[in-house]
Amino acid sequence: MKNLQTTPSLLGTRGPRRLIALLAAGLFIGCATLPAKLPGSVATTATSSSMAQRVGSLGPGLQFLNPAVPDNAVTPETGAIYSYSRVYSANPRSSPVGIELWVFAADGAPLHGRHEAYLRDLYKEIYGWSPAAWESLLAGVPERAQVLREKSDFFWESLAQHVAERVLNEPHTPALYRLGPACRAKSAKTCKDAGIREADRVVIRTLLDARRDPMNPVTRSITYDVRRGHLADPELLFELQVPNGLAVAGPHQETLDFRPKIAGDPGALGDIRLWAHLPRGRRARTVNAHYPDYNLLFVPLRHLVMQRHVEDPKRPASGADYPSRTALVEAVRSLISELRTPSGGAQVAAKLGPFLTSKYYYMFEGGQGLASYRSYILGEAAGVARGLSPDFGLVELTLDGEVVASFPEPPRSP
Repeated sequence: MKNLQTTPSLLGTRGPRRLIALLAAGLFIGCATLPAKLPGSVATTATSSSMAQRVGSLGPGLQFLNPAVPDNAVTPETGAIYSYSRVYSANPRSSPVGIELWVFAADGAPLHGRHEAYLRDLYKEIYGWSPAAWESLLAGVPERAQVLREKSDFFWESLAQHVAERVLNEPHTPALYRLGPACRAKSAKTCKDAGIREADRVVIRTLLDARRDPMNPVTRSITYDVRRGHLADPELLFELQVPNGLAVAGPHQETLDFRPKIAGDPGALGDIRLWAHLPRGRRARTVNAHYPDYNLLFVPLRHLVMQRHVEDPKRPASGADYPSRTALVEAVRSLISELRTPSGGAQVAAKLGPFLTSKYYYMFEGGQGLASYRSYILGEAAGVARGLSPDFGLVELTLDGEVVASFPEPPRSP
C-alpha cells in the first residue's frame, strides 16, 4: 500500500490564514498518455497529460526541501530546515515549507542553475525573513504592527508572486515586502533589483506536509506559473492528498486517515489525490484575497465523500463505504458538479454545517477561533458558498497514482 510518508511528489511541507485576509505563463506542457480510466468516469483526452505529468515535465528545479518528519515528533519544526515565520498571525507559529523553483528563458532554456546564488539569496529574503530584524528596522514606524502582521499572513501564492516580481522585475507589491523593511520609503535609492534579464517564465512549487502542519493537516502542493508581462495573470495547480495514516507532529498527536472503505475494505485504496487547475484569464491576482483557498475543494471532499461522520477524527476512521471504486468516482463527480455554481456551493455549505465543530476542528480552539473559521469557510465571500467558479477549471482524481477521472468545468458564457 502506498503511504504518503514515502511518496516523493509531496516531499517537504498553507496555514489557516485564509480567514484573516478576506479583504490575493502558459499551460504546463506535456504529451504522455493518461492511464486507463475507471468505467463510468469522465472521459479524458488520450493525448493529454495529467497535471502530475505536467509538473514532472518541468525537470529538476532549485530545491529548498525539508527531510522527513522524525518518528514520534511532537512539534512540526522538529528536524525542519526551511520554515516561514507566522509569529504575528492570529494563530502564531512557524510553518515548515518546501519550495522548488524554476526560471526559464523565452526559448524554454532553464536559467535557475546559472543564477543559483541570486535565487538562494532571494529565497532567504522572501521566505527566510527574520521577525526580530524586521521589528528593529521598523522601530518607531506607526504602522509597524500592521506591517508585521501582513508579512506574517501572506498566502503561499503571494510569496511566490513576490519572488516572481523580483526575478522578472515587474513590481506589484509594495517595496518593503519585496525588498525588506529598509525599503519602506519610496526614496530609498539602494532598493532596486534588476532580476534576471533573460528570464521569461517563473515557476514556484510550494510543498506542505500534513505531518508538519497541525493547523491544516492536508499534504498538498501549489504550483505557481507566470510569464513576463503577465505577472497579474498566473496559472495555478493544486494537488491535495487525502490523509492515509499519517502521524501529525503536533500537540494532539493524532493519526489521520480519511480514506473511505471499498466494499467494506478500509485498505482498498492507498493514495487518493485531487488535482485542480486554476487557469489564466479568470481574474487579476496580485494580493492575498485574489487567490482561492484549497479548502473550497478539500473540506467538502473530506466530510461529504471521503470520511463523513466518525466517532474520533483524531484516529484512523471513515464512515464512508462504497460498493466499488466506480461508485467513489461518481460521488466525487457529483460533489464537484454541485460546487461549480454559487447556488450549488450554498447547498454544499449547508451540508457542511454539522461538521464545522470542535470535534473535527479542534485545532482552531484558541487563536483565531473556530467561530471565525466556520464563518469564513462556509461563507459566500471566500468560502464554500461562493462556489468554485470562476477560479477552478479542470479537476482530476487519482487513485494509487492513476488518473481515474477528469471533471471539466461546464462551458463558460462568452
